Amino acid sequence: MRNEVPSAGRWISPEDVLERRRVVFLGARLREKLFSGQPAVGETVRISGTRFTVVGTMDRKIQDSNYFTSDDESVWIPYSTAGDIWNTRYASVLVFEPLAPRFEKEAMRQVRAEVAKRQRFSPTDERAIMMFGREQFRPIIDGITIGFEALFTFVGALTLGIGGVGLMNIMLVAVEERIREIGLRRALGARRWQIQLQFLAEALVITAIGGAIGIGLAYAASAAIGPLPLYGPLYEDTSGKGDIHIYISLGTVGVSTAILIFVGLLSGLAPAIRASHLNPVEALRYE
Repeated sequence: MRNEVPSAGRWISPEDVLERRRVVFLGARLREKLFSGQPAVGETVRISGTRFTVVGTMDRKIQDSNYFTSDDESVWIPYSTAGDIWNTRYASVLVFEPLAPRFEKEAMRQVRAEVAKRQRFSPTDERAIMMFGREQFRPIIDGITIGFEALFTFVGALTLGIGGVGLMNIMLVAVEERIREIGLRRALGARRWQIQLQFLAEALVITAIGGAIGIGLAYAASAAIGPLPLYGPLYEDTSGKGDIHIYISLGTVGVSTAILIFVGLLSGLAPAIRASHLNPVEALRYE
């Protein structure tokens, strides 16, 4: 639940708790302070004058929330062992996890009811125990996510709109410059749908070339930019685990291609219809 993954040694085992062993698991920064980067597993440390054997350590941990202090600065010992050193009859913090995120409210209700039975207070009294879960922070996270999505949607729609208008203008100019050609094709028996198909195909070719260049530039930019520092400098971590890595998925490329095809068809439709409705006689006379 706390994601304390050992990088060396092991985590506290059920046997450690059952036998009340004097064993300890060290956070990364504390391990560096105590052992200066040397292997710590098997070494001994003192906690309140009691000797503990180090059974495991972990790497630097990137976390944006904690309970009392950073896990990098913390140590963990068996709860039963803590009872031999301090008075642990009354716990102040209880960490629990539902089977799935959708069961969070029900899990909180069940935990409150179980503690209420033992401590003799009403299971409906939400003030008796202060609980924090994902749902309490979801409105904040959702608000940030929706804000970014709205911003990116606006930027994307604006860019597509400008590109679509530009493509439509290019095709309208192409129709204007090729009126005699269109008239000649119509005089030789070309159908309206053939003229429309010709200009739609040209619009799609221009869109495809622009899209291919854009996708290529996106891959080049993502490779050139590289990882963007986020939590690394804050936690003095150089492993890159807290950085933002830019990836372009094939799904994103597929969706972008579909949108580009739609914009190309939409932008080329009006010029294609205009070209197909030209009068062949007037088109041949056009100077």
